[in-house]
Amino acid sequence: MAPRHPLQRLTSPSRNVSLLLHIIGIASFSYNFHFLTVWDTPIARSYGWHMQFLTIIGLSASLIAFVLGALADITLSQTLFQAKNSVAVLATPLEVVISILYWGLRLIDPKLLMPDDFYLHIVPDMGFHLAPAVLLSLDLVLLSPPWTIPAYGIMAISTVIAFAYWYWVELCFSHNGW
Repeated sequence: MAPRHPLQRLTSPSRNVSLLLHIIGIASFSYNFHFLTVWDTPIARSYGWHMQFLTIIGLSASLIAFVLGALADITLSQTLFQAKNSVAVLATPLEVVISILYWGLRLIDPKLLMPDDFYLHIVPDMGFHLAPAVLLSLDLVLLSPPWTIPAYGIMAISTVIAFAYWYWVELCFSHNGW
């Protein structure tokens, strides 16, 4: 057994488990970004591209966190590990909320999420709306230190992100009309 990283919460069977999880995440998230580049929809040609959706913004944060995590696993850099944890502190709850909202709405009525013209096959659908939440949650619970940000700090950061996203959505609407 390899010694655990000094900032990890639980003893891991080896550093390779952490690296494997991060590589699986990177592969999944990269596949979904590739899918977006070949999925021909009006959204792909619109202002803001697919980044006008919170799902894709969350996927971006997830990819950044996992790339930083993989680099930290390879180099044993505490700076990279802390950077990964900082991004993951924001990305994990965001992805969990996205997952709960998406699958909840999908159970009620899939047309609330997407018109029939934009049918999304199950593999990319799970990659966008389930895999990030599951992989980030596993990373958080098994491989990361406790969050050191106080509740008021998280609330302040969440509020800033919410207002920034609201502004971004309004900007996209002003250019696209939808």
